[in-house]
Amino acid sequence: MRDEQAEAGAEIVGPGKDRGRFAGLDTGVDESTGWTFGARPVQVMEIPAHTSSHIAFIVDDAAFTGDTLFAMGCGRLFEGTPAMMWSSLSKLMTLPDATRVFCGHEYTLNNGRFALTLEPENTDLISRMRQVEAARAKNAPTIPSTIGEEIATNPFLRCTEPEVVASAERHAQRALAGPVEVFAEIRDWKNKF
Repeated sequence: MRDEQAEAGAEIVGPGKDRGRFAGLDTGVDESTGWTFGARPVQVMEIPAHTSSHIAFIVDDAAFTGDTLFAMGCGRLFEGTPAMMWSSLSKLMTLPDATRVFCGHEYTLNNGRFALTLEPENTDLISRMRQVEAARAKNAPTIPSTIGEEIATNPFLRCTEPEVVASAERHAQRALAGPVEVFAEIRDWKNKF
């Protein structure tokens, strides 16, 4: 890897907190350091839960969220807790609605199908799924989305919405105490979907 990196003149940038886990990390970053890509300032947002030191890069009006926030979904909790993921997703929700979301995988169609099981009456979700199905039928990407679209249609960002809460409680067969418990229930449900 180092030969190809040297040949291309590439700089490997990642979470400074994980410097010991990543061989070849040239530049360790965190929220306090940020980073500069060429002449562009890059905001670093620490969003742990998928991994313990997961980060997002925000450049201009684009957020590169890796495996924390997907189009109509979120990543599995490999090294974090539901509370950590809810906190990370809540941070991402503070970005402007027009912020484009570039995620790590094209899971949109399956994520949308799951979202519809939770909110079958969400008109924004129904409309978005029509667009997603049409795009995927043409083998076209559904990425990027926007923060605004995600807030309106992504069940993992809607853990305080009455229809999502009710669906999660029906699935759990008990009352759930707040958005972290709702998130935990639907994340576990999605793991088996």
